Amino acid sequence: MGLLNPLLLMLAGAAAVPLLLHLFQRHQGPRVVFPALRYLRRAEKESARRIRIRQLLLMLLRILAMLLIAFAAARPFVRLGGVGHAPTAVVLIIDNSLSSSAVMGDRRVIDDIKERALDMLGDAAPDDRFWLLRAGNAGEPALAGDAASTMTLVRETEPAATASDIGAAIEHARALLAAGAEGRAAEIQVLTDLQVNSFRAPLASGSNAPPVIVWHPSDAPPQNRSITDVQLGGGMAPVENQRTVASAAVSGTGTTPINVRLTVDGRLAAAASARPGESAVLALPPRGAGIVEGTVDIDADAMHADDRRFFVARVLPPPTVQITSDAPFIADALAVLAEAGRIRMSSGNADVLISPAATGPIAQGRGAVVVLPPTSPNELAAVNGRLAAAGIPWRYGAPVPGEARFAPGANDPLLTALESARMRVTYTLTAEGAVTDSALLRLSDGTPWAVHGERRVGGTYVLLGSPLSVEASTLPTSAAMIPLLDRLISAWAPSLPPRTEIAPGSEISLPAGTTAVQRPDETKDDVAGAAAYHFGTLPGIYRILRDDSLIAAYAMNAPASESDLTRLKERDLDELLPGWSLHVTDDAGSWRRAAFRERLGRELWRPLLLALLLVLLVETSIAAAGRPRRGTAGARVPDTEAG
Repeated sequence: MGLLNPLLLMLAGAAAVPLLLHLFQRHQGPRVVFPALRYLRRAEKESARRIRIRQLLLMLLRILAMLLIAFAAARPFVRLGGVGHAPTAVVLIIDNSLSSSAVMGDRRVIDDIKERALDMLGDAAPDDRFWLLRAGNAGEPALAGDAASTMTLVRETEPAATASDIGAAIEHARALLAAGAEGRAAEIQVLTDLQVNSFRAPLASGSNAPPVIVWHPSDAPPQNRSITDVQLGGGMAPVENQRTVASAAVSGTGTTPINVRLTVDGRLAAAASARPGESAVLALPPRGAGIVEGTVDIDADAMHADDRRFFVARVLPPPTVQITSDAPFIADALAVLAEAGRIRMSSGNADVLISPAATGPIAQGRGAVVVLPPTSPNELAAVNGRLAAAGIPWRYGAPVPGEARFAPGANDPLLTALESARMRVTYTLTAEGAVTDSALLRLSDGTPWAVHGERRVGGTYVLLGSPLSVEASTLPTSAAMIPLLDRLISAWAPSLPPRTEIAPGSEISLPAGTTAVQRPDETKDDVAGAAAYHFGTLPGIYRILRDDSLIAAYAMNAPASESDLTRLKERDLDELLPGWSLHVTDDAGSWRRAAFRERLGRELWRPLLLALLLVLLVETSIAAAGRPRRGTAGARVPDTEAG
């Protein structure tokens, strides 16, 4: 039901006139000179009831007549499903993020979403205009067209290995309608699984916000388990011909152990099991220097796309190490690492320079430098001068009195081993100016003990807060000494390893000499001479080729956030979309009826005028029946009233 001229409903106020006339009417009985007064009083009482009923009925009929006039002037109409709808501009938002690939029963969520979209488009009229926004393809422009072309696009839509931002899509839709509705009724239609991470932040409606119609599945989401992260060697690049491990984080619901498999170069390399919330540790066999590609996977469940995670690592030759001064305990630990093949000792031009008290050529070369504080505070001024000359923006301060310990760490064997170490001599580390360096290790009071950054003259550095001597700490005689040096040399001190993982839709600069990019589906893109390459959203390994030689590789995986299939509640939408006119449903029929809200209909003014005519005829008839009748002697009969 609607009104074309709603302001004319104010005419209904005239319905008060008959009521007021009725209330203020004072009935004056006629004066008749007859001697039989008793007869007249009895006749008056007998007709009083009929008079009151007639007056009340006339009042109601006259009020009804005024209401019918006002209502007919407002031109009411009825919206009927079979009549059609006003020309409408619709932005159709399809949530095709990774979570829409989940299987419920024997159908994917995306299949139900597409079916609802096609139902709506089947009800479209020739004057309707559509834009399709795929929320899982954030970089894709809005696809404009009529109902037929939009149907084709909907059928082609498939889940992407990405996360969606429904709020951003609605904001985009509002801008499209503000610029392109061209007088049509505006409407935003959202088809989504309401996955808990599909909204990044609340979106206020502002002024003139179009209505938003939301459909989501009615059934509870399926149980899901996934591989959310893979780390090789605890974050250290694998060393040539050395064994290492892959740590695979398993997420999901339940407590039943999950089988986890490691595949390298298409062959099963290791297997283990872990419960949701734990990590499976898988042994990676020794490899030669170069690029290693692999996957970690679990048994398939309701959402297959996150049951496998791809990884790429670059196996490096053992780094060369040089120590600039005599440090017995450090030298012994380096000898153990060299014997194990983890490092190679060098007398010059080393990859990593270990420098007690900042001695040696720390200002030369572009390799990595590990600096230890002096054994005596008297040397601080000289050490800080050498740090400044080497372009290192940190300075040592006076040692802190008392004993210190490391802050506890979780899920890291090195941090666990360091928890028992005692620092007897700890120098403060103070940054000169603003720095973006990272603290690698902290003491229990939060102060940094090991910091990492890049030198202004080139190369990287790590500064430690205590000498690695038995006088300064218990570290040299603890089980943490060798793992600490291994981590310093292999992971912390060197420059960041080449990038090996990319997010869906990334764009990166290609290495010099690249001629082609081989996608996970084995197709090749010729990129000779291109400075940058825009990756799609297909998960897998992307290989960077120079002719037929592999020079780099990147692993693309879906966001781990999409593995959580928990759904938002409908009431959550009111908080996420405050002020918007929302219609939320999980029923296919309700969705179809709610779409195209501006329905056309039949006007009711003609039936109302016929009803008015009938009311006036009845009113005239009743009024005429109440007119006074004249007697033969010209006297008025007292059981009547004036019309």
